[in-house]
Amino acid sequence: MSFYQNKNFWAAIIIFLPLLMVAVYYGLGIITSIYKTDFGNGVVIYADDYVKTGNWVFYCNKSRLISRQPLPAPIAQLEASDTLNIGGMYLSKDTEKNQAVEAIRALVEVAGWYNKLNYRYSILGEYSYIEVHVFGFLGRHNGRSWALKVSQLLNDRSKSSFKIIAEPYDPETYMDHSKMLQVAAKSCTVPQ
Repeated sequence: MSFYQNKNFWAAIIIFLPLLMVAVYYGLGIITSIYKTDFGNGVVIYADDYVKTGNWVFYCNKSRLISRQPLPAPIAQLEASDTLNIGGMYLSKDTEKNQAVEAIRALVEVAGWYNKLNYRYSILGEYSYIEVHVFGFLGRHNGRSWALKVSQLLNDRSKSSFKIIAEPYDPETYMDHSKMLQVAAKSCTVPQ
């Protein structure tokens, strides 16, 4: 029996071998992944490709990715944006939520408020792509310091959308870019 004459055999090899190779390639990547977060619900975030570039540090056990060089604030997009949505402040008490919304409205009314934004971190989505960049700044309203967090939600289109939240500023727990970078670098068992 000649293999040349068995067309079905060769057709199956031609069709399934590339598929098998792709599956093995991605399977090995998943098995050998070092920088990942498993949320226990079937979603696993992989950051190996980002960390290998040397430009990013992954915060293990979270889906945060921190650029070693702070990213520039999206000033042009914020200027062009029609809306700035106030996000859900789920960790705040109801009384603080009202004060936070008032602080947000007062602080973003100041012309050029977005020039104060500093990069903090990025968030990887369930397919291990960057979906959000988070920027922040500190402001005062009614005698109280507030940490404002602006999330730039990236999508397939060229236009971003933005959400903003505010939390009472606590210097002990506030994580700016440099603190976030230090904590993320120590969060994994393998050096980054």
